[in-house]
Amino acid sequence: MSVDTTTSTTESSRTARKLPPMLSGGLPLLGHALEMRLRPVDLMQRGRDRYGDMFSIKLPGSPQSVVMSGPKAHQKFFRFSDEEVSMREVYKLMTPIFGKGIAYDAEPEIMKEQLAFFHDALRETRLRTYAAGFVAEAEEYFGKWGDEGEVDLYRVGNELTIYTSSRSLLGPSFRQHLSDEFAKLYYEMEAGLNLLAFFAPHLPLPAFRRRDRARARLGELVSTIVRERREKGLTEEDFLQTLMDARYKNGQRLSEDEMTGLLLAIMFAGHHTSGVTFAWTGILLNQNPQWLGRLRAEQDAVLGDRNDLTLEDLRGMPLLECAIKETLRMYPPIILMMRKVLKGFEHGGFWVPEESMIITCPAMAHRIPEVFRDPNRFDPERFGSERDEDKKNPMGWISFGGGRHRCMGIVFAQLQLRAIWSHLLRNFDFELVESRYEPDYNRLLVGPRMPCRARYRRRKRRTIVAAA
Repeated sequence: MSVDTTTSTTESSRTARKLPPMLSGGLPLLGHALEMRLRPVDLMQRGRDRYGDMFSIKLPGSPQSVVMSGPKAHQKFFRFSDEEVSMREVYKLMTPIFGKGIAYDAEPEIMKEQLAFFHDALRETRLRTYAAGFVAEAEEYFGKWGDEGEVDLYRVGNELTIYTSSRSLLGPSFRQHLSDEFAKLYYEMEAGLNLLAFFAPHLPLPAFRRRDRARARLGELVSTIVRERREKGLTEEDFLQTLMDARYKNGQRLSEDEMTGLLLAIMFAGHHTSGVTFAWTGILLNQNPQWLGRLRAEQDAVLGDRNDLTLEDLRGMPLLECAIKETLRMYPPIILMMRKVLKGFEHGGFWVPEESMIITCPAMAHRIPEVFRDPNRFDPERFGSERDEDKKNPMGWISFGGGRHRCMGIVFAQLQLRAIWSHLLRNFDFELVESRYEPDYNRLLVGPRMPCRARYRRRKRRTIVAAA
């Protein structure tokens, strides 16, 4: 009688493989889901403090959920191929908004082509148009403020970035006539994103029905613009025009539904990220006022006695760039990133089997003291050329993800934030109102808990004398 030694050896090696250690705690059936819902960053930090770069947690519907943190684990996490891990299963809650066959719901090769369209939208001529739009929107929005008053930073960030985003994506005409309706539709779609949508995004719930109606209406608006431009032979410097001009490798044009879905994909990637980061930037700068003087000095050095702000000006503000990057380190809007494992793998002496969920947490990973010195202190200089803490630890800073699927909105979002804060630094002083500003984990994109108020006072313009 012969024995298949190859099979028996393989089976024995699998049973000998060591799984990442399981974090203690959790509830029957729910496991760590409730703690992850209420205190996600504390949960992740507890696991790292106990086990280091890799550990497991219990989540419903997943045979194994493995948390990976630290630069080496991040490099593994973000460099998997689409054949090894999948984003589709994790982000199926976005399919009713983006549409079938769009972004995460597309086959890997099609998704790769769709991401290439985003590259086309970020070419130099388009960036110049976006930058001019950001500046114009900031001037119009803040020009309506009085000499002093009180605002909610979270609301201001979301309102203003809706205007800047709709202008950049769909053109000035859309922004002028339909941005209020667009904002309403966007928030109805966003309200359909909750924990239940991760598991059952098509249930007949009121929030999901409103989401679907809003998606259909936005599709109608986009289709109207596309037809009007084609009938009149109009060409605009916006993201919609990029999609109208785009072709798949087989020569096929994008359908109007695909254009709508990809517009929403870039919108969800950029708008709320910018709105949330705007609020946190205002909070951190006013909690660390020594940075306000330095940033205003940079504004004077870049602009002199000019008021017109160009793309080159925005690119020439390294201190402001570092301050925004530090804000994103301390309070990344996306606090959890997940993938489903299609092929089991080994890392750090542990085996992660097929069908597992792997998770990384930027909000926890950005506070690792071995990566970022004194990580709980607001210190934009850590990103300056003399220290370059992020470059010394590749994939230590992961606010926008990493690898091939790094968020395309990073250039767009940072330009937008620089344009807005350049205007505010030159024209307003702020004073925080709340005694504490804490993250609100009730939202998928984590901003400060409301109310998030600040008092503003318009600054007197001084005459800047150019020195010899």
